[in-house]
Amino acid sequence: MRINLANLIYYLLFLVVLVFGLYIRFDDVQFWKANEHLFFYKGEPLYSEFDSFFFARLVKDMEEGLYRPGKIDPFRFFPDNSSQAKIDKEEFAPKYGISSTFISNIFYFLSQLTGLSVAWLTWYLIPFLAISPAIPLFFYLKRLNLPFAGLAGGIVMLSAPMYLGRTNLMRLDHDVLNLTFPILIAFLFYLFFVSQTQRKKLIFVSLASLTLIFYQLWYGHPNLCFVLVLIFIIYYFWEKRFKLSSFKKEDYLYLGLLILPQLWYLYTGPYHLYLQVKTLVFGLKEQTSVEKLFSDFPNIFQSISELQRLSFEEVFATATYSTAFGVAGLIGAFLLFIFHFRSLFFLLPFFGIGLLTFVSGARFAMYFSPFVGLGLGYLVHLLFEKLLPMMGLFVEERKRSFALLLTGTILFLALIFASRGAVSAVSTPKVHSFLVKDMDWIKHNTPKNSVIWTWWDYGYAFQLYARRATIHDGGSQASPKTYLVAKSFAVSNPEQGWRFISFTANYGLTGLAKLLKEGKRASAIVEDILAGKFDMPIKTPIYVVFTDDLISKFGWVHYFGSYDFNKKEGTFGQIVSPQDCRIIAPNVIQCADLDNAILDLTNGIINIKNGTIPIKDFYFHDGKELKAKHFFENGYVVELVRTQGGKFGLFLLPPQQADTLFNRMFILRQYDPRYFELVYDNFPTTVIYRVKPE
Repeated sequence: MRINLANLIYYLLFLVVLVFGLYIRFDDVQFWKANEHLFFYKGEPLYSEFDSFFFARLVKDMEEGLYRPGKIDPFRFFPDNSSQAKIDKEEFAPKYGISSTFISNIFYFLSQLTGLSVAWLTWYLIPFLAISPAIPLFFYLKRLNLPFAGLAGGIVMLSAPMYLGRTNLMRLDHDVLNLTFPILIAFLFYLFFVSQTQRKKLIFVSLASLTLIFYQLWYGHPNLCFVLVLIFIIYYFWEKRFKLSSFKKEDYLYLGLLILPQLWYLYTGPYHLYLQVKTLVFGLKEQTSVEKLFSDFPNIFQSISELQRLSFEEVFATATYSTAFGVAGLIGAFLLFIFHFRSLFFLLPFFGIGLLTFVSGARFAMYFSPFVGLGLGYLVHLLFEKLLPMMGLFVEERKRSFALLLTGTILFLALIFASRGAVSAVSTPKVHSFLVKDMDWIKHNTPKNSVIWTWWDYGYAFQLYARRATIHDGGSQASPKTYLVAKSFAVSNPEQGWRFISFTANYGLTGLAKLLKEGKRASAIVEDILAGKFDMPIKTPIYVVFTDDLISKFGWVHYFGSYDFNKKEGTFGQIVSPQDCRIIAPNVIQCADLDNAILDLTNGIINIKNGTIPIKDFYFHDGKELKAKHFFENGYVVELVRTQGGKFGLFLLPPQQADTLFNRMFILRQYDPRYFELVYDNFPTTVIYRVKPE
């Protein structure tokens, strides 16, 4: 009776884990409904992650009959999305595939089956998929008689800031099952080795083999599947005392059932594993021959936050809401693996991946959080099942079981309380409805073979909503094309901006690679582009698209666009756009979010607490006409611009950043009609120019 009651409590707490995981995700629905005018477009919710646009776009391609595995993707990486886009053995053209995009195949099938759109399927299904790793984790640890480890692991994992952020409402991405698959496979491996009958062993190894196939199709990382198969083989030999002579016929059958169905991808696993360890652990990235050609161009990855290394405190902040719990959980995790090494051997590689958070990018924190939770829960079991009995305390089983149950439940509730920050965390769309409306305008008002010239972040979104190809996107931003786009925004001469577009449209990455292979230096090629030596008519319609997010991202855009190949650095851009300003007198503006700085637009002075800053130039755009006033030779450039909503935006820029095509063409709508034609003005949401062909 006592055991049944304990089990009942464990299962009730496990149900709480699942409900809590769903609640912190579906709780966002109220916020989304309150902001429906921004978060929905034509009655459908918008995606909250950049890669979601890519997976949703693939479903759209399937619906339109464009998607064929092995075929070149026509929406990505123009003009290198052709069969001629290659140098030596390396091809640049992105192709449709199955591995790593299987999520799109699944959602396409579900959409056809249910009649629901991919957006609404994402809305309903993602929160349920996101809580799925807690299921095998709980039953795995409960099988080891460590239920509170499984419960704590589930709570910490599902509410961890990094995992929650990557599996929240409207996030159609791999991460919703990227913990589920390895945990489930590890659990199936464990069940295989503890099973006593051949029938059960056949069932568990077959299920593990099938799950491995789905894991590869889902995520497309053969190195991870290879590691799982490798630890299974190692454990098998360990069980056989590393003697082949002890293998029986059924042993070869089990190994064959696991390994043979994986051969179509598994052979590439060791090489990919070698590259990953070399890069992530030792920081030694092995470049391809083409990457070596492009090595003089700036490293775009330094601007991507999830790839940046975290401090010790930041690691725990992304894995749990309490540093104290985080440290205790990490200690407990090490103790857990020490005392239960054989039983948890199959999870060891993913614990190692989680620990990479301390030495590599923030993205690995989602692998770290479940082990922090496991460690916390295990400390309760360790305390009452080992430490206290060794001290002569709680020797009686009944009292020990009750104390364990009570203490574990208190810890469980404390973890939920500590994770209350997950309730207030809210997902929001990566693009709002006003911008999607403008993308829809592009779809209906530009030629179908048009190409979007813009920054990479919204590349996938333009491919989905505008149904137009892009120069680069979230899967190809590391190439020198990103530098070329940044350069076109950062130059001051419109002719030079046009030349970078012309070069990219006509030569592409393929042409650039060939020039570099001929011995030309990157800096020399850029100088030749500026001088017009590569000028050619642009045959494909290209549209330069500026979007409101680029104002806050202009720092990195200008950094790459002003990159000095000799100094190996650029100038970080700056556009200050205060939001809390008011007119306190004629031509006098006070901005609370600039430490109450006062802008005197009559005398050209910015009054701050410690003195004054001169205004070099003042620009006023009333939505139709641009007026300018020059004050001093040095100082800031101040711009007051009327938006389509009738309000005014205030912008402060250093002269160098003000004298860029980005500022002139986007914020001021000042352009040279010889090279560009303004075709759509919805500032600040979107401003679109058609690039003149010659």
